[in-house]
Amino acid sequence: GRSTSSGTILFPHNHEDKMKKRILHRASVEQENRAPRKSVTVKVPASSANMGPGYDCIGCAVDLWSELTVERADKFEIIATGEGAEEMPKDATNYMVVGVKGAFDAANKPMPLLKYTVHSKIPYARGMGSSSAAIVSGIIAGLVLAGHQLPCWGSEALLQIAASIEGHPDNVAPVIYGGIQLGIHTGTRWMTER
Repeated sequence: GRSTSSGTILFPHNHEDKMKKRILHRASVEQENRAPRKSVTVKVPASSANMGPGYDCIGCAVDLWSELTVERADKFEIIATGEGAEEMPKDATNYMVVGVKGAFDAANKPMPLLKYTVHSKIPYARGMGSSSAAIVSGIIAGLVLAGHQLPCWGSEALLQIAASIEGHPDNVAPVIYGGIQLGIHTGTRWMTER
């Protein structure tokens, strides 16, 4: 992802040149993330999947966004505003929390008490990938809070964690990479192509 001046991490990148810039800046970003932070804000898009014959394998990013801030806290708390805020679970079953836990598990670190503040413009449980957006934003936030670096194939490692939680890549891949994505499982790992 890339950071804005406000510190918000944006996913996905909209153009190939942005991907090239991300790769060029990766070393400095990873250096920045060596020490665990107290809070992080992540912004991710909605997605739509199950297109035609592409059930559980084709999805596309949609220009509706969810913004998640996760911060270390004295007690567990979820504050939700926006689309579906009333319907969203406010406990450990929330996919944001599941994503953060997946990140801390990948970092082999215990998950601390955290406060989650989310504002979503993605309709909740209406086929627009709200669960995938929650999973991906949670994983990214968790990795940053844990001070964990992904291997050099970072966004693919992110895909492996997210697709294993979701069970298929059709919604999580476009949340990570943008555009229209075709995802498959090779028998050993998830792959996706634009």
